[in-house]
Amino acid sequence: MRLRLPGAGRAGRAVGVLLAVVLAAAALPHVMPGSAALAALGPTATPDQIAAYDRRIGAGQNVLSGALHWLGGAAHGDFGTSLSTGVPVATELGERIPVTLELFLAAQLVALAIAVPLALASAWRPGGLLDRIATAGAFLWLAVPGFVLGLVLIWVAAVQLRILPATGWVRFGQDPAQNLKDLVLPALTLGLTEAAVYLRTLRAQLIGTLDQTYIAAARARGMATRRLLVRRALRPSALPLVTLIGIGLGMSLGGSVLVETLFAVPGVGNLAAVAIAGRDFPVVQAVVVLSAVGVVGATVLVDLFYRRLDPRIAHEHR
Repeated sequence: MRLRLPGAGRAGRAVGVLLAVVLAAAALPHVMPGSAALAALGPTATPDQIAAYDRRIGAGQNVLSGALHWLGGAAHGDFGTSLSTGVPVATELGERIPVTLELFLAAQLVALAIAVPLALASAWRPGGLLDRIATAGAFLWLAVPGFVLGLVLIWVAAVQLRILPATGWVRFGQDPAQNLKDLVLPALTLGLTEAAVYLRTLRAQLIGTLDQTYIAAARARGMATRRLLVRRALRPSALPLVTLIGIGLGMSLGGSVLVETLFAVPGVGNLAAVAIAGRDFPVVQAVVVLSAVGVVGATVLVDLFYRRLDPRIAHEHR
């Protein structure tokens, strides 16, 4: 008789993915082209300086030894020290992660506030005027690169109207009002792009749900349209949307590099961009692993939330 532990297979796969990512991160100093030491120290670096630098980034170790050394330190909260600033990587991440999460949450509020009402209205009358406008608008919006949208928002709100700052960031604890002003443009840039994806995904699911027999029965009993859409149709249709949000949350821990760099937001993405340009391997390694942990953790949370949204999923896995 085989003893089967619920979730054991999923946990094993998650651990395997994380170990593979750690190995890949540990291999970065070995696979990057050129000499990292010369790139960081300059052509006048002495052999002793180059050797010391290689020891600091683990270039003298094999990949497996480097991964085990990194894991040993990470288990005690030590992710190394930034080669550029001399600050512990854990300290830098601790300062940057809240900024990135704040930006992510604000962007999700923007995206959901736009996508959910439009998807409900479009799916209720597919092929109608609103549905055609919303579908075409979302399709065109997806074709616009994020940095172009960001530049347009800066030109309109910061240059022409002068109502919002173009770049910069003040933490909420320092000045809440200024923090919200700094948050608006990057949150809109991310949120508007994601709203188009959410709208198309949710609309397609809602149209299928509204064709179900139980929806027709509820309509025949005279259930109000708003209640029918929100109470009966939205919940079972939201599963793909939950997946997108969950994956977005996991990936946000790796940083929204483009948006954070464009608006000078001191988040994880900005940190990663600077570290990559400066070959700051300890920072890059930590961001890569953090992103993997975020995606894997978000996937587990999405799976659990699925079971709350639709109990049938839990029965299927028994």
